[in-house]
Amino acid sequence: MAIITLTTDLGLKDHYVGSIKGSILSKVPIVTIVDISHQIPTYNIQDAAYIVKNSYTDFPKGTIHIIGIKAEQNSQSSHVIVFSDGHYFISADNGIFSFLDTSIEKIIELPATISTFPTRDVFAVAASAMVNGSKMEELGKPKENLLERMPFRAATMGDMIRGTVEYIDSYGNVMCNITQTLFNQIGKAREFKIEFARYEIYKISKTYNDVPEGEILALFNSANQLEIAMNSDRANSMLNLKLNDSITIRFQ
Repeated sequence: MAIITLTTDLGLKDHYVGSIKGSILSKVPIVTIVDISHQIPTYNIQDAAYIVKNSYTDFPKGTIHIIGIKAEQNSQSSHVIVFSDGHYFISADNGIFSFLDTSIEKIIELPATISTFPTRDVFAVAASAMVNGSKMEELGKPKENLLERMPFRAATMGDMIRGTVEYIDSYGNVMCNITQTLFNQIGKAREFKIEFARYEIYKISKTYNDVPEGEILALFNSANQLEIAMNSDRANSMLNLKLNDSITIRFQ
């Protein structure tokens, strides 16, 4: 059975999400629709990209992912279908693919459509057509490039890694753009300290319960990223950490 996922900033108060699903089901009665998230902060393509890139690989190849963030078409942002890593992504070309970190294999630009609700009127229509057998190439014209944005990358300087806060989840856990791979490559099993705001951490925990309740910790999460957390508390508010704040690791 075909799978279509939905990631939007539409929330759940209004009729919008139900309308999108109804539009798809009226065209494709037998399809699995999966909500990844509808609680993305409004217009926040960086948060949307983080959530999609950490979930899409758990779906089967061939899954169609609708991303309805800053979805309206304008002179700088067309509507596209992107094929990457065996998956299809339907979105506005608004820079989000720069944050997804996927290897783009094919891009199709969808015909220009005037709509105040393009996630339903354009993206859901295209996804439904693909489930019904249309190839992505039949739905638009080839496009060479996507709009590029410059995401923050962790940088290395001698015995130091400097990264930033990339995402804060609903528990207040703080995800950094420093990977375990980079940490191991630069650290070479040496002692270290993690610095942020006025705090320091000297070890990597394996679980949240490695420290007493209310204590801060650092661990590498399931996405292979450095995470700053507090056992049973909200690290972002208690430690005053915000998106793009600096996180530094110094090795001895």
